[in-house]
Amino acid sequence: MQRQVFIHLKTLYKISSLVVLFLFSSCKDSEYSKLVKQEMNRGIVKDSLFLGLKLGDTRKTFYDTCWKLNKNGIITQGPKNSFVQYNLPIKKNDSTAKKIRMLFYGTFNEQKIMTGMDMKFSYDAWALWNKNLQSNQLALVLQDTLLAWFPGNKFIEVELKKIPGKTFIKVDGNRRIIIEPLKDHREVDVRIDNLQYKLD
Repeated sequence: MQRQVFIHLKTLYKISSLVVLFLFSSCKDSEYSKLVKQEMNRGIVKDSLFLGLKLGDTRKTFYDTCWKLNKNGIITQGPKNSFVQYNLPIKKNDSTAKKIRMLFYGTFNEQKIMTGMDMKFSYDAWALWNKNLQSNQLALVLQDTLLAWFPGNKFIEVELKKIPGKTFIKVDGNRRIIIEPLKDHREVDVRIDNLQYKLD
């Protein structure tokens, strides 16, 4: 009898835990959905990115801007042929070991309009044994960096159905910035989308 009661209590505990997790997840998703709706209803268009690039640029404008930046030594061809490389300026208090490399490339629709930006960040001096230069540490630094570049709302933690894992999202007007779940110890993937063209 006592054993049956114990088994029932154990089962009840497991079910309760699952319900709490489900409710917590629903609250987070609701917070995200509410934020997107609220920001889109404001009707504010945020198109600025970085280095003079903007959401809504044509593919030709993107290439022309990158060509000029390359000519001026600001960017270079990235190690992956499909990306452009930009080395973030080092802060006064940081060592050269904290030098961050950003690889980026625009995403375009069928009309050759830039609707987003794919970015990959990593420390130049990354090494598997150096815990301070791992992607989980870099992801925290990037939140501050991206908030400095794009002031406004803070990042919120969200679990999305299409992207398994811990995701951090910032939405300002039509511009959404996603720090994607970590896939390896080195790189942090970030994506910027124009929600006028793309909604989950």
